[in-house]
Amino acid sequence: MATSLRRIIRIALLISALQAAVLTALPPTRLMVDLSTTPDAVMLSAFNLCIVDNAAVVDLEAQHSLGNQMLARVNVLEIRQSSPEALAAQSVGIPLLESTRPGYVRLDATHPHWIPLVVYEIIQNAAEKGFDGFVLTGLETISQDAVRAACLKVIAELDKVYPDKQLVIEGGFDLIAESRRALEGALFIGPQGTVEERDQRIREVKRLGVRPLVVDYAPPDVSREEIIARTQHLSALGAIPYFTTPELNGLHLGPLHEVMRRVLVIHSGAAEETFTAKVLQGSLEWLGYQAHYMAAPAATELAWESEVLQAAAVILDASLKPLPSHQPALLAMVSQLKKNHTPLLITGIPWGSAEDFAAWASHLGFKGSGQSIPLEIPATLRVIQNDWLQDSGVIRPRPQGFRDLQAPSGARILSSVKAGKIFDQAFLTTWGGLWLDPQATVIGPQLKPFKILNAWLGQKALAPIMDVASQNGRRLMVPTISSEGFTQLTSLKGLPIAGEAMTSRILSRYSLPFTAAICEGDIRSTNPGLDPREALRYEAAARALFSLPQVHAASASRTRPQDWTTCQDMEREIAGSLAYLHRQILPAGRHMELMLWPEGSHPSPASVAFSRRMGVENLQLFFDRPQPGRTSPPAPMMAGQKETHQTLAPSPRQAGPLNANTFIARATTVGDNRWMAPLHVALNFQDAQSEASLWEVERVLDWCAAQPFHAMSAADHAKLVRDAAQTRLFQQGPAHWIIVNAGHARTLRLPASAGLPDLSRCVGIAGYTLRGEDLYVHTLGRRRTELVLSAGGSPVYLRLASSSGEVRYLEAGHQRALLQVSDLRPVELAFEGIQPGAICQISTTEQPQFITADAHGRVEVTIPAQTTLRLQVLPLQQAAMR
Repeated sequence: MATSLRRIIRIALLISALQAAVLTALPPTRLMVDLSTTPDAVMLSAFNLCIVDNAAVVDLEAQHSLGNQMLARVNVLEIRQSSPEALAAQSVGIPLLESTRPGYVRLDATHPHWIPLVVYEIIQNAAEKGFDGFVLTGLETISQDAVRAACLKVIAELDKVYPDKQLVIEGGFDLIAESRRALEGALFIGPQGTVEERDQRIREVKRLGVRPLVVDYAPPDVSREEIIARTQHLSALGAIPYFTTPELNGLHLGPLHEVMRRVLVIHSGAAEETFTAKVLQGSLEWLGYQAHYMAAPAATELAWESEVLQAAAVILDASLKPLPSHQPALLAMVSQLKKNHTPLLITGIPWGSAEDFAAWASHLGFKGSGQSIPLEIPATLRVIQNDWLQDSGVIRPRPQGFRDLQAPSGARILSSVKAGKIFDQAFLTTWGGLWLDPQATVIGPQLKPFKILNAWLGQKALAPIMDVASQNGRRLMVPTISSEGFTQLTSLKGLPIAGEAMTSRILSRYSLPFTAAICEGDIRSTNPGLDPREALRYEAAARALFSLPQVHAASASRTRPQDWTTCQDMEREIAGSLAYLHRQILPAGRHMELMLWPEGSHPSPASVAFSRRMGVENLQLFFDRPQPGRTSPPAPMMAGQKETHQTLAPSPRQAGPLNANTFIARATTVGDNRWMAPLHVALNFQDAQSEASLWEVERVLDWCAAQPFHAMSAADHAKLVRDAAQTRLFQQGPAHWIIVNAGHARTLRLPASAGLPDLSRCVGIAGYTLRGEDLYVHTLGRRRTELVLSAGGSPVYLRLASSSGEVRYLEAGHQRALLQVSDLRPVELAFEGIQPGAICQISTTEQPQFITADAHGRVEVTIPAQTTLRLQVLPLQQAAMR
């Protein structure tokens, strides 16, 4: 008897342990409620339990692909006038009563046909859309016993008719006790009496075995600390909380913490001419931040409140010329930034008069008069941070814009000059910093922007960064050929035009994803200086070029305008050229991918937005113009916001004829220490003018082919950059993040000191690579990725270290992987996380290979392009039989 009892106890303990393990393995519920007409699909993707209005426009299939549960909020007592449901109610004789909401009518729930109307008309409409369940609302207004009884019957009937759907009740909490077996949850929205009364209701609902879902209100500027405290309080009650504003329009305030990456830049004049755009933006982007430009109004008040709420940091640009009426708003903003611990960087002079400076000094601790002083004696260096200098060599003071200005007490001074008075030109302090270097936009900065910005933003919490310079553990290489020179005669044998020479000598020889742009006016001979009788030849050359499978099609417009702001026929230039090339030049089954703006042109925001509406990406190349003996700061890789987003492509090529030695030297310098940018191999058809110029092209491409690059088309890279700019990042907990995007940007970057991915807890991670000070994490390209770091990671867990081609995982496990690779050349793959000495079986369409992992647990293999690969780490017993 005692033995049987012990056996029963062991079984009970085993079952409890299994249940606990299952519950631990389940991901935590992340609730979101968005009752707007068009919920943000990207935001919904971050949450696994979403409640939206039944009439909302939402892609349920996309959310279901992520495993998200989507619930429709349905009012079962009030419906819109003249809606199909109202007409159906009238057809079966259900009275339509007056409602307190304009445009709505109230159904008589005591009518015998009300229950069938709700079950088979109102709710069935939501069920047919594909929702996973329903939130029944409108029940808080029940006042009659007959209505209460009808509501209980409708809940029971819904549970019977839709057994696979979740039922959640909003309001009508006195119905829960009798219908708890049919309900999955109870939704609390907004204040429910006093806090104590609401908490008591939550406890009662939890006691009845129903899950409490609590939507609590907070102001948009609520502090993170308050959200954490309120989350802990509600979680202790057993509730699943969500914080938003009373509008319920999708503004997420917690508990999932969104990592803000926007840096607000307040400036005057054109954004592209600012100090930030020319000196700081490239470094900001590499650090994972996006510059959001806000021009100070010329005649109205400066409205900063809503912009600052969405900013991780603020820059007052050197171009800012504030009006006297702007001073109170600027000072109020500075006070708010200090209160919120939001970093502020001043790169200009935001004050005017001595009275203005006194107010700024009071807020920020400046010393001196702040006024400009003419130099009567030569300025000398007082302090300089030598290891932060942009260029080595002789250090000379930069006295331009000399002012009587000293840093606050306790500040870290980076650069200071003296000429009677002291001018602290660059310093960092508790509220941020100041950097005044008027010559930086002309001859380059004296200090490293990357160093200053990294220290300035160093107080921000650690978070992953979407990397746009690499993929699958290799630096990206993007080859492009712009349209200039396509129709020019060359000096080659047979006098081919440059388009023909480029096709036969370069494009047909190198298996790289070239993107070639054609100007419509060139091949139709409508541009000035071209002979119309040669149009057929030009068109034939273009068709031959695009017939090559490795060549991707781009348009350079119709007439190659230089200033798109004054272009009279912008839509014809873009849409017309795209349509002509697609219909008349491209082979069947191919499509236009890109607007490659002409060299030296200035596309307007309207032209960029129009190109996006045409369904193509856009990209602007620009060449390196270094100052002799000076190092240029990192160049920006994006401009504009949302529909005006433009991908920029800085190339190590210098303007003018291609010089392979210079190109290779510049490409090597930029890529050696850190992958600051992809390698844009920017060619044009003028490079095929002679044997000498073609030799330079061949040297560049031969060098590129010998490097461990990951080649990508320009359109694919433009998608990657745009996706990186639109990526949303949320922090679930310490060293645990949720990344949501379209899946084009697939590389996360963190400091190597942050830890390693715990692959047993991550979701959507293929592997990672350590390179110097940086950790590159490879994702599977899903719309939602979960990254969890730990000190040791997963030492023995099969992972992708690098790939020279695109990788698509079909299966992934602890010791196995099934994947497809795609490239124009044989694909080089490296896997790690294998027990040293273990034998791996690698199967493709050919005979299986058996490879032994090296002392670091790494195997390398080269397989044909367009191949499916299966990798299995063999168990020790099976490996021994080999």
